[in-house]
Amino acid sequence: MTIDLSVFEADIIIDNETSDVLKLANQLKHTELSSCQIRIGSFFLQGKKGISKPLQYSHEDFQLLDGYHNYTFPIQEGEVELSLQLYENKNHHYRINCFSRCNDVSGQLFSMNLTTEKDTKGSIFFVQKIKFSERLEGHSEATKAFRRMKQQVFSGMLHKLGFDITETNDLFLGVYDTKTGTFLNTTPEKFISDFLMISLLKGHFMGNKGYQLEILPSYTLDPHWLLTTSDSLEDIFPEKIKNRKGNRTIPLSLRFKVLERDRCCKLCGRTPKDGVKLHVDHITPYSMGGATILENLQVLCGECNIGKSNKSSQKY
Repeated sequence: MTIDLSVFEADIIIDNETSDVLKLANQLKHTELSSCQIRIGSFFLQGKKGISKPLQYSHEDFQLLDGYHNYTFPIQEGEVELSLQLYENKNHHYRINCFSRCNDVSGQLFSMNLTTEKDTKGSIFFVQKIKFSERLEGHSEATKAFRRMKQQVFSGMLHKLGFDITETNDLFLGVYDTKTGTFLNTTPEKFISDFLMISLLKGHFMGNKGYQLEILPSYTLDPHWLLTTSDSLEDIFPEKIKNRKGNRTIPLSLRFKVLERDRCCKLCGRTPKDGVKLHVDHITPYSMGGATILENLQVLCGECNIGKSNKSSQKY
């Protein structure tokens, strides 16, 4: 079964693969967050291990990370406590979640599916659509447009930070090969760091998690602003945002095949062990007629992918 990320929203059940998830959880549980730091571009946020008291399911037996990835990060407004958790929910879906607490406000920042595909057995994908859900009674169209604006700005920020994100705002964070017990496009350390960083940034954009990061402008929904703004906010979006379509999306199973085949950046030769993240890229760009097929796809590191931009590259 091929999943079209442009319509992908629901959890995917992992059938008969509990042992694979336990293997993954055990590896993540024994992975250290380097120096307890989160890196946001060239900015480093220094934290420490542990939280002041249990947060959501951090100390429950079914929580597969055993409370190991609990951290506290100081910010201008106080301290943000983060707890990274992996468990099977009541619908028998496995998800990895990040919960936070700051200034007596707690809640979920970000969660991501553990997704499998029938034609790539032995692989677990980490993929999730970036979206926001706040509502304001009586301003449905305006709040819908405001949510979309935040979705586009946040997705654009993640892209500039080197993340693999589609034009329909689906974030592809990693693929784990259970046959070899390794991530194909990143490292366990980088995966943990990236998940915490994305969660912290998303909490800032959500605007209701008890904190705002001083390095970013506020994206809190202001009711007074809505009262003086037209409901046709879509009109202010650039055409390239209003016309975004997902027809160049690379299916998950195809991503896995390309990553498994290439294993390294085809332009510079670096691998995740060299500190880079690997992306799957069109050799002949889609905008220039390149097809989304195995023969026209290659692995590039984030830096080479950004440098290549919309130009064609040599096929290896």
